[in-house]
Amino acid sequence: MTDQVKLGLTSAEAAERKRQGMANDVEMQTSRSLTDILKANLLSIANITLLSIVLILLALGKFAEAFATGGVVIVNILLGAFQEYRAKRKLDQIALLTRPKVTVLRDSQPTEVNQSDVVVGDVIILNAGDQAVVDGKLLEDPRAENPRQRVDMDESLLTGESDLIAKYPGDEILSGSFCVVGSGIFVAERVGNESYAQKLTKGAREYTRVYTPLQKQIGIIVRVLVIVALFLSGMLGLKAAFNEVSFGATVEEAAVAISLIPQGLLLMITVAYALGALRIARQDVLVQQINAVESLSHVDVLCLDKTGTLTTNRILFDAIHPLNGMEKSQIEAQVGDYIATTGANNRTAEAISQAIEGNSQPTVSTIPFSSARKWAAASFENGQYQGTYILGAPEMVLDTTSAFQDKMDELSAQGLRVLLFAQSPQIIKPDDIPEDREPNLPDNVEPIALLSFSDELRPNVKDVLANFRKAGITLKLISGDNPDTVAALARQAGFSKDDLAISGKDLAHLSQLEFEEAVRQNAIFGRITPEQKQAIVAALRKDECYVAMMGDGVNDVLSLKQSQVGIAMEDGSQATRSVADIVLLGNRFESLPKAFLEGQRILNGMNDVNRLFLTRTFYTVLLIIIVGFIGTEFPFTPLHNALLTTLPVGIPAFFLTAWAKSGKPKRDLITSMTQFVLPAGLSFTFVTLFIWILYRTYGEADVETSRSVLTTAALLGGLWIILLVDKEDAQGFRLYLEDMRRVVLAIAMLVTFLIVMAIPTVREFFEMTTLSWADLATIAASMTAWAIALDVIWRHRVFQRLMIPDYGKPDAPQIKLEIE
Repeated sequence: MTDQVKLGLTSAEAAERKRQGMANDVEMQTSRSLTDILKANLLSIANITLLSIVLILLALGKFAEAFATGGVVIVNILLGAFQEYRAKRKLDQIALLTRPKVTVLRDSQPTEVNQSDVVVGDVIILNAGDQAVVDGKLLEDPRAENPRQRVDMDESLLTGESDLIAKYPGDEILSGSFCVVGSGIFVAERVGNESYAQKLTKGAREYTRVYTPLQKQIGIIVRVLVIVALFLSGMLGLKAAFNEVSFGATVEEAAVAISLIPQGLLLMITVAYALGALRIARQDVLVQQINAVESLSHVDVLCLDKTGTLTTNRILFDAIHPLNGMEKSQIEAQVGDYIATTGANNRTAEAISQAIEGNSQPTVSTIPFSSARKWAAASFENGQYQGTYILGAPEMVLDTTSAFQDKMDELSAQGLRVLLFAQSPQIIKPDDIPEDREPNLPDNVEPIALLSFSDELRPNVKDVLANFRKAGITLKLISGDNPDTVAALARQAGFSKDDLAISGKDLAHLSQLEFEEAVRQNAIFGRITPEQKQAIVAALRKDECYVAMMGDGVNDVLSLKQSQVGIAMEDGSQATRSVADIVLLGNRFESLPKAFLEGQRILNGMNDVNRLFLTRTFYTVLLIIIVGFIGTEFPFTPLHNALLTTLPVGIPAFFLTAWAKSGKPKRDLITSMTQFVLPAGLSFTFVTLFIWILYRTYGEADVETSRSVLTTAALLGGLWIILLVDKEDAQGFRLYLEDMRRVVLAIAMLVTFLIVMAIPTVREFFEMTTLSWADLATIAASMTAWAIALDVIWRHRVFQRLMIPDYGKPDAPQIKLEIE
């Protein structure tokens, strides 16, 4: 090995290699770019269709209608993009704070550089707590007293295993791993996209958007209504061609038909998502994908990583259990002095030092802990201590543990980790410690005591998991740790003793069908590789489960991306945060149930909003078709339509979204169509058609008066819908006063309409005429009778009985009212 390699590169050599493209020049992509966010929110089928309609309206000279339609689309795009960009900014700030610096040897001097300035051949200094940002090979350090000093690396973010990995000169250092014990130097060999961590997260850098069930259903409805609107517009064009209808009248009729596309419904979805994201942001939950809050309400399987997700990555000291008859206080003093002497250089030693105080003692030699041999030791030769004291795994320290195996089993059954504190009269001299292999234990080792430890669970984790189970969510604990350790921790977290466990080694030998069955049957998975995590999530999705995945390490990235909802901790790896839909700031695991409740609130609010929009659309389509068949004038003008889409639908929809309550959603969108929209829309069409025919066929009213009467009746009916929209479950009018906000909202919209009618300029702008008291009485009587009839239909489930003749009989098929 040359001196140049050992001492690193010169500044000139580093600059030249960077110019040649040999630098660790990887974009620290914490989230999508602003351009990607705008594209994702703009280039949807619905937006493209609506913007195309805007162009048609502009070509037809209908600038007001084009502005209204295009304005809704633009607001929809900007709201969605704003929320995602807001999350991106927050995540970028987190990434900036956690982005590591690197100390390299440049010109034989330690120099701190950005990780993007590391080049192939750089010699990097690695101290305890440092993260390796590139792959390389550990070198002998000529500056150290012991050039072949070992370092212990934590690769849990890469593999999920919490055990430390001993590294000697010549061993590989992986990017993403942390140095926990020791110090050394390594030479950079693979940088940028060639490094291990970058290859592991390569699949995560391709962004994909997952649409929620609500978005999919509304997308289908919008596409159907686009077809209906275009069909009606085409029929109106044919009518104009064969019946010599004026071009201006045809344009107005086509504008009304086109307005049947509920662009306001898409806006309300975005508003609901934005409101939900703002609410849970107060609970330190950062929403990166605007639809992720609603997605949570559909989750029926939650996959949890152990290390850093259920636990805090800390170990807690539990108790000392004497084995040799020595007083516990005396053993406690020995353990405290041992840790004070050897140092709190790993999580276990740190847990002991926080619980037991001690004094540092002079030593002959020390052997740091190694996950390979699973013990550490210190030799003393002074008046207080004589011989070698050892702390490690019982089965590695002693040939047999039969004398205290029952005690070990008892502690393990409680989910506790167990270490043995032991002593040997033999003293290990420094020359007895080999440099190129693991040292041997001294002879005549005698046990002193068992030390028990527990993993520190995150606050309230048992209550949080219990709430998930009550909500019917299946829990899967997946980890790269030892299956027995994972199972023990699962018991502490509230998993049942009946929950089955399986290891990744066992899964690796199964066929695909056997693998999928094992995923169904088992709740605890240990020694799982990142690829197996991804396969487990894929198997659950294949089983038609709606899967959320929580993780914090690079090894969780692929599985987070495979799930429908990815959840990351703030302290997790940058790659994990970048692909997650939701980030728990401050690692507040207990905030997650509140996010689930917010998802329910969104669904409940959107169910009400859907009913408003779709009832209005349904009766308008039917009315236009029927009026076309009977040969009368078109019932609405574009300005009448503006009133009907704003006062009884558009404005109330915003308030209903904001006022929505949490709780299990009563129906999905399709069921709501059959239970609410069909009876409401059909009956609404009947009564408004009656009023139209009454005035146009049997009355002497002109077309302007008839349209004003019909618009007023439709608006009053729309205000009744505001009150009825959440009352179809057999309660009707008796529950109107439960939520006075809806009553006040309906009255406010009615007062607004009366103001429009009272001001001549405004009334004429909307092409309305004054109505007589007889007209108003007819409208009020007709719409009140309709509302009472609709209440009867829901209260006595008349619609179900018409659809299913034997409805209500014991052996008859029933309409399922709850969507599981």
